[in-house]
Amino acid sequence: MRAWVKGCLLLWSLLLAACGAARARSVTASAGEIAAVRPAAATLEVGAEPAATATSRPYRLQAGELLLAADVDVIPAIFADDDLFVDAQAGDLEWQDEEPVVGVALGGEARAYPIRLLSLHEIINDTLGGQPIAVTWRPLCYSAMVFSRDLGRELTFGVSGYLLYNNLVMYDHQTNTLWSQILAQGVKGALRGERLEVLPSLHTWWGAWKGLHPESRILSAERLGRLSDEIIDPYAAYYTSGAAGLGGPAATDDRLAAKALVVGLAGGGMARAYPVDLLRARGATNDVLAAEPLVLLYEPVLQTVLVYRRAVKEATLTFQPVSDPALVRDDETGSQWQRATGRALAGPLAGSILSRRAAPLVFWFAWYDLHPETELFEPF
Repeated sequence: MRAWVKGCLLLWSLLLAACGAARARSVTASAGEIAAVRPAAATLEVGAEPAATATSRPYRLQAGELLLAADVDVIPAIFADDDLFVDAQAGDLEWQDEEPVVGVALGGEARAYPIRLLSLHEIINDTLGGQPIAVTWRPLCYSAMVFSRDLGRELTFGVSGYLLYNNLVMYDHQTNTLWSQILAQGVKGALRGERLEVLPSLHTWWGAWKGLHPESRILSAERLGRLSDEIIDPYAAYYTSGAAGLGGPAATDDRLAAKALVVGLAGGGMARAYPVDLLRARGATNDVLAAEPLVLLYEPVLQTVLVYRRAVKEATLTFQPVSDPALVRDDETGSQWQRATGRALAGPLAGSILSRRAAPLVFWFAWYDLHPETELFEPF
């Protein structure tokens, strides 16, 4: 099995090379260059593991779970700076409105990261709104997650070459700790058990994202020395194929099709998956996870799900769809809220804004492999 996986990774790395993914030559990104060279040693040496504590409850790797599938940095992370991004007007010359992107808004700034570029690099180290972030994408799992890189000190991340049940395993250059993307925690090394802060993001379309954030900038293919029309996502056929991961799921759960898209939420020792098809049909889904009241809203223009906390001014609200697909209404005050922003536009709570919760989309098999205890949401 390992030889088969390595063969797939080799074929995929050749595709990356054909697309020019290994053009990186320097440690600091500038126009026309991809800063994807690891600034430390050429081999990945994982640091010593601290003793587990009852409060951290780190993920415990079992024999054979961590698979070395490729050399470190074969997939080159990007170290971004402002020069790699262009405004929406210039972005429209490179990217169509239908281009899938990961959108992030922080500190009054908004940026979009095209999925086609993320598929070739998987990690983008960036700073947005003054906050150091890592934008990550694992095509096999269809998982886009954005993390704060501030853990008391600023970390930078690269692609380790390891897989944990098909999922991206990152490493940080400062301690060589290995980090699971979906688990959002260190799984081996000096920072084992430490958790990354997951930041809200949207997996949506460039046209919808710039409609929500007209001031947004987008990662430019030309600034990376490429032409967007010539960039091919090696996973384009995989997303709709019957294959699930490189070697298939580690376990099967027939409650959903392996590649059914779910929103995965974890917290308070609990994990729950919400099928996107169900959320789309319901429009507004009120739930409680580990004593945290939440509402999951499918937004038809963004074509994705946003999750908000339902506690507002010491009251817990219950939301219902209304005739306008862009809005919902709360039962308690009758206020109307915009799905895309969580802002109350009319009613007694007008001007209030719901607190957003990070809620990544992911294939069901990938979520279940790393959260085998997960619940599957079912309507009351």
